[in-house]
Amino acid sequence: MTTTAAEPEAGPRSVSRIRVPNDLWSRALRTARWPLYEAAVALAAAAWMLISTKTIKVFAPLDRVSQVSGLAALQFRFLLPALACVVFLLLARRSEKYRLLASRTAFAALPGFTSGFLAAGVTLALRGANLPLNGTAGDAGDMERWAIMLQHGEMTHPGYPPLYPRIVWFVAKLNHDNVFVGLKYTEILTTAILGPAAYLAWRFVVSRPWACVLALVYVPTLAEPYKAYEPLVLAIIIPIVIAFMRYLQTSPSKGLVHLAIAGLAWGLLVGEIFILFSGPFYWAAFGVALGAAVLFPWRTGWRHGATLLGTTVVGFLIPSYHLIDGLLHEAPDPYFFFGTSQDPAYTFVYLTDMPGNAIRNGTWPPTGELGGVGVFGVLILILTGVAIWLGMRRTPVLLTAGLLTGGWVMRFYLASHEYRDQLVRYWPRTTTFSLYCFLILAVFAVKLIGERVQEFVTQHQKLTATVRAQTALAQTALAATPTDAEGLRESEADETTPSPENDAERPAAGRRTVRRPVPFQTGMVGLAFALTLFTGMSASAATDKIMPKNDGSEGQLAWHAHHDSPANLVQGITKVNGK
Repeated sequence: MTTTAAEPEAGPRSVSRIRVPNDLWSRALRTARWPLYEAAVALAAAAWMLISTKTIKVFAPLDRVSQVSGLAALQFRFLLPALACVVFLLLARRSEKYRLLASRTAFAALPGFTSGFLAAGVTLALRGANLPLNGTAGDAGDMERWAIMLQHGEMTHPGYPPLYPRIVWFVAKLNHDNVFVGLKYTEILTTAILGPAAYLAWRFVVSRPWACVLALVYVPTLAEPYKAYEPLVLAIIIPIVIAFMRYLQTSPSKGLVHLAIAGLAWGLLVGEIFILFSGPFYWAAFGVALGAAVLFPWRTGWRHGATLLGTTVVGFLIPSYHLIDGLLHEAPDPYFFFGTSQDPAYTFVYLTDMPGNAIRNGTWPPTGELGGVGVFGVLILILTGVAIWLGMRRTPVLLTAGLLTGGWVMRFYLASHEYRDQLVRYWPRTTTFSLYCFLILAVFAVKLIGERVQEFVTQHQKLTATVRAQTALAQTALAATPTDAEGLRESEADETTPSPENDAERPAAGRRTVRRPVPFQTGMVGLAFALTLFTGMSASAATDKIMPKNDGSEGQLAWHAHHDSPANLVQGITKVNGK
């Protein structure tokens, strides 16, 4: 008997047509549970490093021996949970049930440990000081003055991104309206979330291990706790743009209303990032425009692409319109420092405007071995070429190469007018942008090489299996044509009685088969162990740089926090770029 479902009534919508499916929320939770789990693990790892500083009872931040002991104590508190994650991954490699959980735990935790290590170092460096890095001077003083202006209901400078001063103001409210302590805690918290934010942003683009690698090479290389919002924006904006361009490519398969809503959401997200810090947007503008032109669905659905891009622009302008207007009326950057006197083509090491002994004990940039380019630079350039060679048709490689090209050209254009106009126009800031693009392309080169090797191994295994199967068939055919009766009996005996050799190769029915972990699973364990060691070394090196030192390096910022006073904050109107 065949039954047919009754059609809904005509006219007004029936309840069954407008009712939300009962399993909607359960499906949403099933889809989001693993991303939420990875986010929770990464943030918990960073929080663990911060909380663990409470167990370091004896620490004198201005004593070098105490600083070494503090670094070792942080290393010990990092290694215990990090190695536990590696052991979990090792034990779970044979289990289908726990393998995925172990992978998500290990690779999500390492970025959190990295930035948490650095944030814990800032916490120790500022122990006993009620001021942030650099006390009341420089950018710290600007933030403190802007937070005080917000406390009095006044607006901050229209040409500076307004979100971070408001975060400082909010944190200060939680600390009895103390803007100095508020900025101190904001620096620590922003530094702590850098690793998780970078990892989660790259998870929109690549798998867990590669997102972990990208976060781990970025955080200790370009983290800057003094102005932690700058590396935070740079870390997440590139993977977000890559994910958006991929979405643009698939726009013809989606409805116009869906694209309009999604475009507004994308635009609001990028607009909020823009008002946190706008610097990387200058250098990325050309690459984003080029990538959009190349990846736009001109033939398959230009209306869909135009709808997505148009609503994205509208969503972006909603939070950022006032900042754009302020930037258009801002005076150009006149700040000259040692970085404005270096070779503009050198971008492989980033130093802030407090280089310390890096330029006192020798020349900067350092002289390279091959045509003035060092080994690291040569390796990065080779990997960049490999990434473009093997992955030019892949959106992340194509877009990153476009971003690098745009930032690279703009760097030299602005630097070429530096002397004529006596203006810097922020061109040294393109160093971090270019170096990040180089690191991304280098990681993708390694990824693409690994994929090619894996394809070669897979094809070799298939070919070997095919040859063995054909050889076995040939041997069976020869054995099935005996020349005499004795040969026939021997052939029948071979077919009915399994030999020890055949028994080892082909398990008999009912025999338990021992499943060996494939090399890929064991390779994940090796990768996690190597990344754990790299995390400990690189995070310790980055943390050591910000330990209090009176030598003109980044450690001078923490030193100044211990020797400054809130009374030294000069009140009045803060100038940005002399205006």
